[in-house]
Amino acid sequence: MKTIKNLFLLSMTLLVASCSSLRVTSEKAYNADLQQYNFYTVADMEAGLLPNVNPTQKMQLKNAIEKQALELSTVKNNTGVTGPDVVVNYFVIIDTKQDIDTYVDYYGRRWRYQVTDVQVREYTEGTLIVDFIDAKTNKVVWHGSTTGIITPNSIKLEQKINEAVNSIFEQYKKDRQL
Repeated sequence: MKTIKNLFLLSMTLLVASCSSLRVTSEKAYNADLQQYNFYTVADMEAGLLPNVNPTQKMQLKNAIEKQALELSTVKNNTGVTGPDVVVNYFVIIDTKQDIDTYVDYYGRRWRYQVTDVQVREYTEGTLIVDFIDAKTNKVVWHGSTTGIITPNSIKLEQKINEAVNSIFEQYKKDRQL
């Protein structure tokens, strides 16, 4: 019975953790008018700037951000005299976390016995940080980040990357309309 209870609790914990949505936070610079920006471009990342991210994931991340920046731009291919209005810069932080659960069971007929069971679960958490930088003043006008659990499955990881980028850009669109 104890084993069934522990398996049930573990499976519920994993189910809740796998279904948890991303946590998105954002901050708009004081006096920044986000509606004035029409052309967005993605900053070129230096080779060692994204530690702990393999080249395939870097490419997936850059493609997802470029796609969203292109959709956000009302002016296409503005490479003339004026250049981009906003440069989109991004960074990834990967951290290993631990989740510790403690279970206490009592059993016995005449006497009560107490058994404490501790389960430790390690998981990887990733944070994507995206900054929108005014190209003329070189100041950050909007800062957004999202945090979520990273899965080792490469197909699900690509979906998670797309979901994270979409959630940040959706938050930017909301903040832009305020």
